[in-house]
Amino acid sequence: MRIDTTSDIRGLLEENIKLSTEILRSTERTRKYMRWAQAMAFIRVLIIVIPLILAVLYIPPFLSQLNKIFGNLYGGDQSNILNQLKNLNGGGLDLKVIEDLLGGQKK
Repeated sequence: MRIDTTSDIRGLLEENIKLSTEILRSTERTRKYMRWAQAMAFIRVLIIVIPLILAVLYIPPFLSQLNKIFGNLYGGDQSNILNQLKNLNGGGLDLKVIEDLLGGQKK
């Protein structure tokens, strides 16, 4: 009793080729997906990092300009009382100087 091995091997080879082609297609789809995922991750990082860099560059001048505007609205030099207290002569607090800084509001 002889078994026809050539037809069995041929059938197995054809099935193997079909499966290999499906695996190749699936691998290519996965590779494309991974490429897009890497590109989107890079874009996502740029979306976060670029505004932070711009904020570091543009916020300090904006805040100083805003401080000048509101300082003038609230009485000019009085808005900067902490810096004026640091610059007092000798570092001691004089009641007369504090009253002058507050604009003579104390009665």
